[in-house]
Amino acid sequence: MNSGMPPVVEERASATELLRAIALYVEARGRLLHIEGQEVGTRLSGMTGMFMLSLAAFIIGWMLATPALVWLIAESNGWSWTYVALTGAGIHLFIGLLLLAVLKSKLRGLQFFEETFNQFRFDREWLANNKNN
Repeated sequence: MNSGMPPVVEERASATELLRAIALYVEARGRLLHIEGQEVGTRLSGMTGMFMLSLAAFIIGWMLATPALVWLIAESNGWSWTYVALTGAGIHLFIGLLLLAVLKSKLRGLQFFEETFNQFRFDREWLANNKNN
């Protein structure tokens, strides 16, 4: 059942088709990687910005309010300012730990390049199934 083409020409056509298929595959995966890379950049920059703003607000607010509040509370209740300062520090540390726990839970659920990895998994499964045929 010869198709009328010499064997060398058929081998070149097969090799050309294989190279074309590989090039299209690499191009499609590259485009997917590019799209997901942009999405990852957007997510990370938003989370980083939120973290930096919350950290700056926390530090500035703490630096401005803490000495005044310690003095006001100690003066109005007749307490020692050191006990008031330690109580305030404990409250600040608790709030900071809560914020870190929220950030950790958000980072745990964050997945990068999810669709790219799914496509690579499908490709491996397809290759394994076709290898047996």
